[in-house]
Amino acid sequence: MRKSLLTVAVLSALASQVAFAEEAAAPAAAAAETPTWTFPSSASLVSDYIWRGQTQTWGNPAVQFGIEADHASGFYAGFWGSNVSSHWLPNASLETDWSIGFRNTFATDFKYDVGAVYVYYPDGDFAKTAASGGVGSVLPYNKSKLDTAELYASLGWKWFTVKAGANPTKFYGWNTNNSGVTGPDVAYPHGSFAGDQNAGVTGDTKWSHYFMASASYDLPMGLNVAGEVGRQVIENSTGLDWTWYKVGVTKTFADTWALNAFYTGTTGSSAYKNFLTFDGTTATKDIDSKKLVVGITKSF
Repeated sequence: MRKSLLTVAVLSALASQVAFAEEAAAPAAAAAETPTWTFPSSASLVSDYIWRGQTQTWGNPAVQFGIEADHASGFYAGFWGSNVSSHWLPNASLETDWSIGFRNTFATDFKYDVGAVYVYYPDGDFAKTAASGGVGSVLPYNKSKLDTAELYASLGWKWFTVKAGANPTKFYGWNTNNSGVTGPDVAYPHGSFAGDQNAGVTGDTKWSHYFMASASYDLPMGLNVAGEVGRQVIENSTGLDWTWYKVGVTKTFADTWALNAFYTGTTGSSAYKNFLTFDGTTATKDIDSKKLVVGITKSF
């Protein structure tokens, strides 16, 4: 009788332990489930907005914000925005990028990303600006909005990635009327591109494209080193293609803050030197000057 009671007691205790373990495991399993949607976002302050080696803010600081809706399947849609300068981008003060795509991993260490982005500049239009020549004359431009679409694809392995993209639309509104090969003349002594008066657009810039390679490697203490090199090709143009490069370091702290610095520059074209502002003044700028850029980012 004592043996039976002892057996019952032992079995009861074991059953209680199993039930407790199952109850404890249930919340942990639920907490480990991957959410169907996530919405990562970030805000940044940078000393200059550099795009493929070229300043978009005439060398001035930029405030930038981005947010994505990421699905567990790999689908994503995003928004990104930054202030820009109308000195370089006719009549534009804001750039907004609207993206959609699909990214995922395969074979353990490989990853891919395919998608499209539409770059929209509210009120950005060559027709709404005028450029002053060296003798004070003004040359108005035919209507051509800056808005541009881009298709892209990338393939990566661990810390190394290659990427390519093309524009099924005009390249940021460039055409023979506003970015053509004009050379020096009385009406516009600087030509379209002061750095090389024989450079310019010679036809339709649709399907301009780029290709690039980048590397990003994490180090201890929240450090990351990264670099990239790429080539931008402007369809039906002469003297406008360029190669850009960038190398930098990022320090992450408190999980959601990051400080970064990178050195960037371009080679292959002198057309973008001493570029004359679109704002009707005589101010000039090297759009692709070599420089160090610093910034701070907060992730949410």
